[in-house]
Amino acid sequence: MSGIRTLIIDDDVAVAGIHHGFLLARGGFDVVGTAHTGQQGLDLAAELLPELVLLDIHLPDMSGLDVLQGLRNRPRQPVDVLVITASRELETVRSAMAGGVLHYLVKPFTSQALNERLDEYVELRDELAAGSSAGPLDQERIDRLVAPSRRAAAPDAAADPAEATAGGPAARLPKGLARPTLDAVIDALQASPGDVSAAGLALQLGLSRVSARRYLEYLVVNGFARLTPRYGAAGRPENRYLWKR
Repeated sequence: MSGIRTLIIDDDVAVAGIHHGFLLARGGFDVVGTAHTGQQGLDLAAELLPELVLLDIHLPDMSGLDVLQGLRNRPRQPVDVLVITASRELETVRSAMAGGVLHYLVKPFTSQALNERLDEYVELRDELAAGSSAGPLDQERIDRLVAPSRRAAAPDAAADPAEATAGGPAARLPKGLARPTLDAVIDALQASPGDVSAAGLALQLGLSRVSARRYLEYLVVNGFARLTPRYGAAGRPENRYLWKR
């Protein structure tokens, strides 16, 4: 069974890649394309006809709100939109809500927060599919389908990076990540005078390279670290990670 056709629109190549990997690991979603500009996103949406778009607001050529309006102006091509962005201005949130976004998730956020939004989206689709053959809807079912989410726009946002990335208690970390190790990775990044590789950090902290990369990518997607590829003489570039000071 094919998954939900999903298009990712985010100007940050690393973050878009992490979203892609998260959706693949979660299952139930088929990432049909990734765009890094608004116009590229609109072009891919017209070509690939996704069912869901993960949309950033800050794009290099236009606002994500303009992309949202462009998606809504396409006749007979409905698409669901989940905004994932660092933009938290009231007017931006209101405009996104007026454009019919399902959720507005503010960076930094936990993987659990994204997973909960996706769970709700899948449940909504299932209920819509069940209702399509059940005849007219009663008021209770209509309320469940159209009522906006009561979640706060940024429930996990915080000034303290350890608190924000962990989302509070260690139990809220994604499966496979531990708070003490996350704290050690944060301390190592903050203490480093320059960028580090996953292999170098793994050696420093006594972790496997795969584990170190998971923690580093978690910090990147939550907005506390920056990923930059370093190109050598030949071969694939090495990813380097730098704390956002």
